Amino acid sequence: MPPDFYIPSKSKISPGDIFDSLPYARIPKPLRVAKKVTVGLPPRVQAKIRGELREILDVTIEDSKTGFDFSGQGEEILSRAKISKAIFLTWGSEVDADTGDGKLDRKDWLIAPLFPLKDQEGKRIQKRSSGEIIDFAEAIKAGKSPRYFPLQPIPGEDGDLYYADFKKVCPVAASHFMDLPRKWQLAGPALNDFYSHFLWFFTRKKIFFAPISCTGCGREVDLGITFEGQQLDAEGDGGG
Repeated sequence: MPPDFYIPSKSKISPGDIFDSLPYARIPKPLRVAKKVTVGLPPRVQAKIRGELREILDVTIEDSKTGFDFSGQGEEILSRAKISKAIFLTWGSEVDADTGDGKLDRKDWLIAPLFPLKDQEGKRIQKRSSGEIIDFAEAIKAGKSPRYFPLQPIPGEDGDLYYADFKKVCPVAASHFMDLPRKWQLAGPALNDFYSHFLWFFTRKKIFFAPISCTGCGREVDLGITFEGQQLDAEGDGGG
């Protein structure tokens, strides 16, 4: 039997944990800064305002006298944000250090957003190399793209399939994670597959964490062998 893809989450937040609802954002261009309004307003107007009143300024058309400050803590800007499931990426030792120094509100942790595979069903794309028309959802499910990592059905999710989009990896304020429930995390072999896919996305090289089988003859392949020009032995001479 194949190894389990998921195991129950542990007491400490760790890489491979799956969160049900975390924000991720995309910063648009041009930048639009939300400046607090400092001009006093009539009491009748002020009474009708909920929250803070802001003036939205486009940095590309405002002059330097506006006083934008992107140093230090930076400016508050407008960005598009969504909520999705996500896989936690930040290493456990960094989580321990961040939670132990009493400054968690200043820390950022990394996530890879997850999306339902069914949202891509019926979509067809053309391969640039061959012109072949392929089913996009099936290509993601088969792990044919370095950008997308397919997950097996999450327990208790009625068989729905999800995939990670590595192009949307982003930092999220660490304080977001503290009160969110976690049920599952990627098991060891699945987490290694995830990392291997992640490295494939960034380097376009396939790096393996365990012995693999030759796709031609089925025999186990020594990890010291070079694949796609990537020398796995750090002491090697870089030969191919």
